[in-house]
Amino acid sequence: MIIDRYLQRNVHLGTLGALAVLVSLSLVFVFVRELGDIGQGSYDMTKLFKYMLMSIPSRVVEFMPLAVLLGSILTLGALASNSEIIAMLASGVSLKRLLFSVLQASVLIAGLTFVLADWVVPVSEDSARALRSISKNKTSALRDKQGLWIKDGDSVLRIGKLFPDGYAQQVEVYRLDAERRLVSVTRADSAIPLEQGWELQQAVTSYLHDGAVVAETSARLEYSGGLSRDLLRVLMIKPRRMSTGDLHAYLEFLDNNQLEAGNERLIFWQKVLAPMTIVVMSLLAFPFLLGSQRQTNAGQRLMTGIILGLTFVVVDRLVFQFGNQMKINALLVTALPNLLFLGLALYLLYRRQSHVVGRGRRVVGG
Repeated sequence: MIIDRYLQRNVHLGTLGALAVLVSLSLVFVFVRELGDIGQGSYDMTKLFKYMLMSIPSRVVEFMPLAVLLGSILTLGALASNSEIIAMLASGVSLKRLLFSVLQASVLIAGLTFVLADWVVPVSEDSARALRSISKNKTSALRDKQGLWIKDGDSVLRIGKLFPDGYAQQVEVYRLDAERRLVSVTRADSAIPLEQGWELQQAVTSYLHDGAVVAETSARLEYSGGLSRDLLRVLMIKPRRMSTGDLHAYLEFLDNNQLEAGNERLIFWQKVLAPMTIVVMSLLAFPFLLGSQRQTNAGQRLMTGIILGLTFVVVDRLVFQFGNQMKINALLVTALPNLLFLGLALYLLYRRQSHVVGRGRRVVGG
């Protein structure tokens, strides 16, 4: 239907415009912040711009809910101010049909954002952090498709997966002698950080001696190399930038080792429910089509959208911290802000629906 496509195109264009402004402002602040680090190690302007470019996907995901809210409020509010919505209602298009069109537009945005967050952001964010940290710290670390390679004294480590707080999986340690010949290879399923080094779990060490290979198996084996914890910290990807699959694997790792996982479990459910947040934001913008709100100007609508967006962020953070401290069910905690603002949107719709329907009937009746 032409009206459906018209509304959806306006929502998409409005969201794209708001997103471009928000991401651009964010990149300006990043540029100013990073200028002070130019000259550290091999970090120069070229690598700064590469870092900014690779960080764009994560910023798109971060600002998408607010962009949907602001873009929808501005574009739909403009349609209402021009009496286009009243004309649609007078022509026989129901309010539910308009709402369904807006929700369709937001569902498409939510789906694309989830794909971006789950498939693109982990790779781009990982590469951006590695570029920035390795350039500044002059470290002999290399990242490829098989994991992270780090030179640590007389050893070379390959880390398949590096999780927050220094936890790791698929760890391999290659020890070399003074002449750089391979002496032993240790492979471990996982590693837990100690005060100094790592505790390798389910480790198998293969020693090379006189042309023969001797293997030893250890349930727990301490690795006490000089690997810098600061280096690991800057190379680790944050839970919010991990894919849902990797984050779920990290949760299983923490649970299997009886480690605290409350914060990570909340983040996992936040990522799963992120599409719902985008849909709720578009629904919250719909009342700006109705009633007296259509008489407000663009500046007022923009200010209202910013206040609503900031309020959602504050409520979300407060509920997150409260739920984390009180050990409340993670799914309930992460869903609560969305449910609260969904209720607010439905309440506003209910309050304004009768006004718009009555006005539409008066237009039809002349």
